Amino acid sequence: MPEEVVTSLIDQIESAYANVPTVPRDEAIRNASLAAMQLMLAAKAKGLDSCPMGGYDADQFVEAFSVPERYIPVILIAIGKAAVPARPSERFSIDETVIWNSF
Repeated sequence: MPEEVVTSLIDQIESAYANVPTVPRDEAIRNASLAAMQLMLAAKAKGLDSCPMGGYDADQFVEAFSVPERYIPVILIAIGKAAVPARPSERFSIDETVIWNSF
């Protein structure tokens, strides 16, 4: 990658993080959510079940596990073998959930 491209990208990133105070937190949550999804898919590929959990008390979690201040608890994921099979669920068709080239 040419040095001017590297410099330009670094400048853009530093500018976004410096000028919009919510960017670091938003990006941390977005990246953690994508990592959580991949972890759940990997668990399924290994024959394990998983369940994402929101609605927990993040402050209590931080205190109980001594989470350093620089980290943001985003989601908890239980991974293991299900005691009973999950109930079946209905899914919308792709035509009902995807919008192509317009809104």
